[in-house]
Amino acid sequence: MGKRDYGSGGLWRRGRMWWMKYYVDRYPVFESTKTRNKKRAEEVLRQKMAEVELNQLPAPSSKRLKVVDLLNGLLSDYELRGRASKKQLESRMRLHLIPLLGPIKALDFGRREVDAYIRHRRQQDAADSAINREMEHLRAAFKLAVDNEELPRVPKIRMLEEDNVRSGFLEHHQYIALKEALPAYLFPLFVTGYHVGCRLGELLKLKWEQVDFPASQIWLERRQTKGKVARVLPIYGEMKDALVAAFTLRNDSYPDCDLVFHREGSKIVDFRKAWATACKMAEVKGLHFHDLRRSAVRNMDRAGIPRATIRRIIGHETDAMFDRYRIVDQRDVDEAGVKAEQYLNEQPKSKPGQKRPPQ
Repeated sequence: MGKRDYGSGGLWRRGRMWWMKYYVDRYPVFESTKTRNKKRAEEVLRQKMAEVELNQLPAPSSKRLKVVDLLNGLLSDYELRGRASKKQLESRMRLHLIPLLGPIKALDFGRREVDAYIRHRRQQDAADSAINREMEHLRAAFKLAVDNEELPRVPKIRMLEEDNVRSGFLEHHQYIALKEALPAYLFPLFVTGYHVGCRLGELLKLKWEQVDFPASQIWLERRQTKGKVARVLPIYGEMKDALVAAFTLRNDSYPDCDLVFHREGSKIVDFRKAWATACKMAEVKGLHFHDLRRSAVRNMDRAGIPRATIRRIIGHETDAMFDRYRIVDQRDVDEAGVKAEQYLNEQPKSKPGQKRPPQ
């Protein structure tokens, strides 16, 4: 490398490593290129000079930032904006993200650290879907720091391939067996979920002022739904009887409770143990409450309800999401075969106007 013009920086060797000098606001900065190769060192210097020219160098304070600082910043942002996933973020930070990644300097974080984290979590038998949710929090923390001009860039954090499409659903005879096995406080919640396919979080926030018995409708407010779109749910069949009974019980025993679904007047927090016990008694394996959504989709689809109407009730924004929840089982295939056979049998056996050969 020939002699450089003033202000254009320079290179020299210190031991086996190449070091560089460049200028920021006419002040010299001395820094290792972290390479022993001269050509690579020249590339590093040119990149650094370009960052100076474009004002992309990190602020001095960013050199002190660690991953734990970024995660705490994201948690504060979740609190400020009232994000429902705040508790999930807190749990993942405490159990995994901070113990494994917290001490790492934010500017040093990259693909190597991501790969090491993934390997460690897989050794703990963590599912790829769980690792991806943790990586999403991490990526959001870096993006927030960039938006706040605390960091110059977001490192590339690639997600793992995952197959998170569940195929569980409930046949009607299983629904009957399970509702008889559930404790009384879960009965109206379960029946409603099976009939209209609401998300559990949406149902647990529901209040009696949103239930219109004369119109046979439930009104979900925009702030209650995952998609932030207000929805109207129909009240029909056994669901209406269950809600009327719950309303009567509330008026008689818990008049101060405004929640539709509750446990002795208090908010339902966790019923996984009661759910697992009931599923075992009803001989229903591997069923999650969320599986009631695809059960409701399939039931309404089989009943001939238009797809657009089902989407409005369930809260699916796209046809792709509808197709993901519309489970096709052997009964659907058999019915399709019967309908196709009936259609073909009804078709004329010869061209119009053509005489059929004598028998």
